[in-house]
Amino acid sequence: MIDRSNGVTASALIRPEGREPEVVAFETAVVSFFVDAAEVLGIPKSLAAIYGICFASARPLSFSDVRERLDLSAGSISQGIRMLRDVGAIKVVTTPLDRREFFAPDLELKKLIRHYIEGRLEKQLNVGRLRLEAIEQVLPSDSGKESKVLRPRLQSLCEWHDKTRALLPVVKSVLKLI
Repeated sequence: MIDRSNGVTASALIRPEGREPEVVAFETAVVSFFVDAAEVLGIPKSLAAIYGICFASARPLSFSDVRERLDLSAGSISQGIRMLRDVGAIKVVTTPLDRREFFAPDLELKKLIRHYIEGRLEKQLNVGRLRLEAIEQVLPSDSGKESKVLRPRLQSLCEWHDKTRALLPVVKSVLKLI
């Protein structure tokens, strides 16, 4: 599984030292799965790797556990854990015997999809409307031949945008059923 942005394989993120090869192989496969999915969605590879390593673990992991298993900087892990907690992708697990925080994946797909839709898609649609208005301002004047071709194209773009926006409530309703 290659991250095409820099040629690094997702498996290069896994630190195998001192761990069972079968466990490392499983973690590598899971992390690779999430890194590939994140690439499609435009999510940082480090977030996908952190979620993947938590997902691949039978027990909740501490910050130190994540750091030992992934070849990421402490800063990337800290920021990634914070972001994953904020979106509800991982949950904090505590034990009375250990004061550290441990992290486990939240397996509720609905939360992740809802956050993606609300955080990325809606934001993009809001910005998109403003960008379409700006494009309309620079459309060649009505007197030119270009305008006769470009005005209907811009109208199509606006219609696509409006149809996508109209689908959001439907998608959110479907999420309530999941």
